[in-house]
Amino acid sequence: MRGLVIKDLMFFRTSWKNLLITFIGTFLLSIALGNYTLAVVVVPIYIMSSGINTFQTDEFYNTMTYTLSYPLSRKQIVLAKYLFTLLMMVISIIVGIFIYLLILFIINPGYNGLNENMIYSLLILECASLIVDSIFYPVIYKFGCEKSRLVLMSIIMLLLGIGSIISVSVNVFELFKIDWESIINYIQTNGVYILSILTVVMFTLSYFLSYKFYKKKDF
Repeated sequence: MRGLVIKDLMFFRTSWKNLLITFIGTFLLSIALGNYTLAVVVVPIYIMSSGINTFQTDEFYNTMTYTLSYPLSRKQIVLAKYLFTLLMMVISIIVGIFIYLLILFIINPGYNGLNENMIYSLLILECASLIVDSIFYPVIYKFGCEKSRLVLMSIIMLLLGIGSIISVSVNVFELFKIDWESIINYIQTNGVYILSILTVVMFTLSYFLSYKFYKKKDF
């Protein structure tokens, strides 16, 4: 199983140049804007997205088929992908903090250009990225990379259509006598904790769904 994680890590052998170019571009743009948020968060999010990219590489080389010849169960194969994703999350957070400290001690741009809210934003985006992975992974295991895009796009369009119809025909704020302002304030105050719990729940459910789909998949 460790070999599968290392195999996915090899993805960066061909993408490190893109990471470097991305960092240079966002760094120069941050200097021009006088705000270093992009420089702090973009590269970590790029790293975090590598999980989905490895699926595309596996599909191109038909890796999922011959991986079954390894002395590993399908459960271990799926678990390796999720462990890789968690590893990428840890690495991307460390990279983001490292970039933050590098800018802080070398450039020291002041509070308006660099502040702790950027680390807060980084953590929020990392959790959001993990939620996106949690949605994509089971769909990819079920339909494959190409079909998964169409399936997810169809679901999104369906939800947007239903939401639009409801918003036009029903005044939700009048239908339910709820103190929406208090709820919004609570979410803003405890956003990281709420998002962290949601992320853990969705990531766990995603793993079990992915294993269920992969277990029944014929190649």
